[in-house]
Amino acid sequence: MLEVKIQIKGSAKEYTLEVEDKSEFINEIKSVIENDSIFEFSDDKGEYGIVGSAIASIEFIDSKGDKKAGF
Repeated sequence: MLEVKIQIKGSAKEYTLEVEDKSEFINEIKSVIENDSIFEFSDDKGEYGIVGSAIASIEFIDSKGDKKAGF
């Protein structure tokens, strides 16, 4: 399991979620950003939709807390 933090442009807002397959997640996010569509996910606090053009950065943190990559 890999923790992912998605930061929103022009805001202090960030969403944290867990993904099992990093490459599948990256492909989905790339498509969302390129097509300016919506990335939808849910967690124990609710359901969310993030417009691709609003994503400022994405941070990946492994189970040890090490930051591995971002864009």
